[in-house]
Amino acid sequence: MIDDLRRKRSLDFFLFLTALTLWVIGIFLVYSATYIHESGPLAGIYKQQILWVVMALLIVVLIISIPARYISKGAYIFYGMSLVLLVLAIASGSGVTAKGAERWIMVGGFKIQPSEFAKVGLLLALAKRLSEKPVLLYDLPTLIVPVLLILVPFALVLKQPDLGTAMVFCVMALPMFYWSKLTLLDVFYVVSPLISLLLSAIPLLLAFNTGESWGVFEAVPWGLFFIVVIVLLYIFRAPLYIWIGVIAGNIATATVTTVVWGSVLKDYQKMRITSFMNPQADPFGSGYQVIQSKVAIGSGHIFGKGYLQGTQSRLSFLPEQHTDFIFSVLGEQFGLVGCTVVILLFAMLIVRGLLVTYSCRNRFINLTAIGCIAILGFHTFVNIAMTLGMTPVTGIPLPFLSYGGSFTMTVAILVGLLLNARVADQDF
Repeated sequence: MIDDLRRKRSLDFFLFLTALTLWVIGIFLVYSATYIHESGPLAGIYKQQILWVVMALLIVVLIISIPARYISKGAYIFYGMSLVLLVLAIASGSGVTAKGAERWIMVGGFKIQPSEFAKVGLLLALAKRLSEKPVLLYDLPTLIVPVLLILVPFALVLKQPDLGTAMVFCVMALPMFYWSKLTLLDVFYVVSPLISLLLSAIPLLLAFNTGESWGVFEAVPWGLFFIVVIVLLYIFRAPLYIWIGVIAGNIATATVTTVVWGSVLKDYQKMRITSFMNPQADPFGSGYQVIQSKVAIGSGHIFGKGYLQGTQSRLSFLPEQHTDFIFSVLGEQFGLVGCTVVILLFAMLIVRGLLVTYSCRNRFINLTAIGCIAILGFHTFVNIAMTLGMTPVTGIPLPFLSYGGSFTMTVAILVGLLLNARVADQDF
């Protein structure tokens, strides 16, 4: 009885109500995106979303009631179960194929996406490992187990293929590594090969879009960045193996990008990659989704066209409008004001989640909270940026708003873990 009262007093009702508000908004948006379908697979799916949200709320309540020490003890078990589901999804005859990818399995008549639950499995396993043994860039053995924990689900998800979810694993791990013991400089060394990849790829993308040849001058940004990396290595007296690893990583990613672009990728594949920079280059192909999304959002102006009045969504010009492009439906019907309100709700949720880490002294719960915020924040940023044409279309859904059972359950687990963190210290 005393424990129940303590949990009730410690519950972060503001965070819970923010999540609940976003879920309710999502139900109305899913309905507005699909209500015109009286038959077919999209008919009445808002009812399924309501059911999933109810189940999500039950999951949140369940996780809040579980002592954090039991969550910690079961971390590796959940991780192992998620790997088994991933293997089943890609095993011959076990996966449910859609759009050329085996991402789902059937369980009791329900279609489940194992990669969503793998996010939680990896999150808990990393939090457990890093809470017991922090990672140090200058102590390479400490990196072996965490890297292996990431690589296994990363490879399985990439096999499906699902690059967007595979990216989530890496983005989630970096802040957890930093929260564990890596410095900002260490994190910079780790991500520098990725920055090199982007700096070497951008000139290639621009040259392909403009039809101009790629010259030596386009390599200047990457060259300047590479010099900065070497200067930092020298100033902070990095060990020799760090020098070798960082420099080799940067040169390798820059070289591989150029080789793959010039010798491996076909023109149609290049067009898909560059369509986010210039959708008009292929308006009825790879650029169609982005063009229709930007038209929908732009047509909403300040206050939007009104609920159920969106022409792009009502006439089904907007692809995947109930899932990946649900934010476009919001922009068309509620305009800049509606988009701003929803973005502020996401910001409040993320900030509130970060504040949880300052009230918890236990390392496992701290790392778990950081991982939850990293997943929710990355999904939110990439999805909204994708609908605005600022990033490539990756198929990453928007938390709380996008239609989908597995993703809704995953978001519920993340919210439950954040709410559980408020009383976690007293459970250990």
